[in-house]
Amino acid sequence: MRNQAILTPALFLDRDGVINKEVGYVSSSAQIEFNLEIFKICRFFKSVFYKIIIITNQSGIGRNIINNKNYAEINWFISRKFKEEHCEIDLILTSTLNPNNVRATNEEIFLRKPNPGMILKAQNDLNLDTLNSVLIGDKITDMQAGYAAGIKNLMLINEKPVEGDYFEYFSDFESLTAKLKEIFDPISIWDWK
Repeated sequence: MRNQAILTPALFLDRDGVINKEVGYVSSSAQIEFNLEIFKICRFFKSVFYKIIIITNQSGIGRNIINNKNYAEINWFISRKFKEEHCEIDLILTSTLNPNNVRATNEEIFLRKPNPGMILKAQNDLNLDTLNSVLIGDKITDMQAGYAAGIKNLMLINEKPVEGDYFEYFSDFESLTAKLKEIFDPISIWDWK
């Protein structure tokens, strides 16, 4: 049994639509256009000792649209940018499963959101406190994965209104950032720049 005293919370981030703008299958770092607001959020959470973890479904790999070499280069590009922004990523977990693959193993299926496999793997690998963690995603499947893993702070950012009783919805990063400040920095000790 893990010692509760040494558990660390994390900020879980979906990639496409959260870290970078959604453009379909990203097969090159040239297609990455960052949502710059995410770095302000990540710098704050790093300052209060949260881990930064990316959990992303990338079925384009399983569909042979994106090759592993290009995907590794994309991850390197994203990781370098986060490091330059002073909010280094602690872990990137990826489900490469093509959901139409009828030969997929139970483990492969469990890793793909809406299942919580990637979150639970990160929890086990990094000794994380999921209850006090935060997940930011742009799809209901992100929220479902976070809920199944026991994360209580689930934030959905999407241009279209989405209703749910176990997550909060935000139409833009400005309103999301305001809510995070209200919850985690109520006396405004952080600059948020």
